[in-house]
Amino acid sequence: MSEFRDNLISDTNYFFEGEYETIDGRTTPDVDSIAFGRTGKEVELAMLFIDIKESTKIVDAFRLPTSARMYQSFLRGVTKIAVKNNGEVVSFNGDGVLITFYGETKCNDAVRSALQMMDFVKTILKPKINVYFNRHKQSDNLFFDCGIGIDVGNILVIKGGIKGDNSDLVWVGNPTNYAVKLSAQTKKELQTSEGRKTIKYSIHITNRVYNRLKPELKTTKGVFLTPVSMWEKYGGLLSVDITYRTNKTLPF
Repeated sequence: MSEFRDNLISDTNYFFEGEYETIDGRTTPDVDSIAFGRTGKEVELAMLFIDIKESTKIVDAFRLPTSARMYQSFLRGVTKIAVKNNGEVVSFNGDGVLITFYGETKCNDAVRSALQMMDFVKTILKPKINVYFNRHKQSDNLFFDCGIGIDVGNILVIKGGIKGDNSDLVWVGNPTNYAVKLSAQTKKELQTSEGRKTIKYSIHITNRVYNRLKPELKTTKGVFLTPVSMWEKYGGLLSVDITYRTNKTLPF
């Protein structure tokens, strides 16, 4: 048996043996605030995940500089909107961005961010991408759109990787998983508008998030300025009993 294999076995035994120390968090943890080992900080966070749908097909169809324009514009815009609403970007994963929100207004901050992000995508970024689509025949079956999922709950933040500079934080808990799953749900709700595919409902949230929203983030003005719900209630995913979805946006 090799020394390398022995080390991996020893590392695994370390994490499965002994007590695990969990510390209550009062803010969103950073890398320096968590020790490497059987330790973690537990904190209630709203988790938002946004990603580009069918980005692999788009990258395959265009030159790399064109794809870079899309990615950099998307990541810059999403990050700025998140920070503007008290969010913190904690992970870039290809075309996906994981964002945390902390504090009493975390659910409202997360939903406001989502509505503003979709306004950015639809009114600023998507028109730019569509210019490239219109120029190139190979993009006839492609579409550019994004999906967002949001959940809230307790997250255990741990340090993963190897001791040293390449260690990173891992956000363990159902809210992270549900945010990603809800974002993926948008891809199942495609429709065709003006000859192009679009996503009918861009934002999906759990009932835990919806129940904490202020009235102004639940309704919009309808006919004769009467308030109407901007959210559609539908059957839950996974173990979430009720979820909500919308195609509304909010100017930033």
